[in-house]
Amino acid sequence: MNSRERVNVTLNHKEPDKVPIDLGGNQSSIHIKAYKKLLNYLEIEDKNIQYADFVQQIVRPCDEILERFGIDIRYVQPLGGMVRVQDMEPLYEGKYVGRYDQFGVFWGDNSEKDLENILYYDPVIHPFENFTTIKEVKNYNWPDGRDRIPFKGLKDYAKKLRDKTEFALSTPPVGCVYEYCTFLFGFTKTLRYLKTKPEIIVAAMEGLLNYWIDYVTTFLGEVGSFLDVVCINGDLAEQAGPIMSIKLYEKMIKPLEQKLSNKIHELVDAKINYHSCGSIAQFIPHFSEIGYDIVNPVQISAFDMEPCSLKKRFGEIMSFWGGLCNSQKTLPFGTPKKIREEVKRNFECLKPRGGFVASNIHNITAEVPPQNIVAMFDAALEFRNYE
Repeated sequence: MNSRERVNVTLNHKEPDKVPIDLGGNQSSIHIKAYKKLLNYLEIEDKNIQYADFVQQIVRPCDEILERFGIDIRYVQPLGGMVRVQDMEPLYEGKYVGRYDQFGVFWGDNSEKDLENILYYDPVIHPFENFTTIKEVKNYNWPDGRDRIPFKGLKDYAKKLRDKTEFALSTPPVGCVYEYCTFLFGFTKTLRYLKTKPEIIVAAMEGLLNYWIDYVTTFLGEVGSFLDVVCINGDLAEQAGPIMSIKLYEKMIKPLEQKLSNKIHELVDAKINYHSCGSIAQFIPHFSEIGYDIVNPVQISAFDMEPCSLKKRFGEIMSFWGGLCNSQKTLPFGTPKKIREEVKRNFECLKPRGGFVASNIHNITAEVPPQNIVAMFDAALEFRNYE
C-alpha cells in the first residue's frame, strides 16, 4: 500500500500492510530546540525552518526528516495555524513578552528571560477575565472566520500534494469550542463559571462555535476535497481524570461540539481527529456519538489510559493516533533500549485490527535527546509490519 491507502485502511478499522507513522501538525510535531539537535545528529540540513505553531515553538519537519522516519502524513497548514499570531518582533506587555492572537489573547512569557530560553508561550492575558455578563461576551469584537488571508495559496498546495504524492493529507486543528474559553477567561475562572455562571461560558462557546463554523467552511471550501483527516482541539482532561463532571460535559459542551462535528462531516468526506490530552477514557463513547473518528494523543501515562485496555474497550468505535512512547518519562529520560521495548509493547496493544496511527504522545519536547527520537521512530519502523 502507499501511505494514503495505509492511513485510510487503518482508520476504517482494517489492517493495512503497515502501521502508519506520523510526525508533524500541531500535536505530533517537535520543538524547535529538539529539532535542531536532531538535524545535527542525523547530519541533515534544513535551510528554511518554519514554525507549525509559534506559541508551542514547534516546527514543520523538512522532507528529509519525514522520509528518514517513513512518515505517511503531510499537513495542509493555514498561515499562523489555529492560534494565529503574526511573524513580527516580540511585543512587550508589562512583565510579559509575546504576541496577541486573533481573539485578543496574549500568549507570553516573563520578559526578563532571554528570548532564546523561552520554551513556549502561555495564554497570560485573557480578554474575558473581567467579564461577568452574557452581554459583554456577545458584544465582544469577535474575529471573522470568513477571512481568506490565512488560506492564500493552500488550494494549489493541497492539490499538488494530492496529485503528485501518495501521502495522506491532514489539517492541523481547525476548531476549539470549549478549550479556547480557558484562554479567553483563564483556566480557573472558566471552571468556576461552569458551575456558578454557566450561561456566560455557553455564550462564549457559542461565539467560538460561530467563528469556527465560518472558519472551517472557508478553509474546507478551499482544500476539503483533497483531505483525508481534519483535526480539532478540545482539552477536557488532566492526568488524573476529566476536569469537569461527565454530566456537565454532556449538558453544556457536547451539544456545541456536536454542531462543529456535523458541519465538518457535511463539508468533507474525511475523518475527524479530536485532540485531548490526559485521562479521556470516560469521554470516548461520547466522542463516538459526536462523530469523532480518532482520538489523539493517547496519553498512556494518564489514569485509565493503559493501551491494551483502551484497545479492548474502544477499539471498535475509535481509532488511536499517538501512543508511541511515554513522552513524560521514557522518551526524554530513558535509554534507547527501554524506548524500543516500550514501543514494541504499545504496538502489541494498539496494532491489531487496524485503527492505529503511531506518533509521539503530543509534541517532542525540547529536552529530548536526538538518539532517543531516532530510537523511537526506528522501533516504530521495526514493529510496524502486519503479518
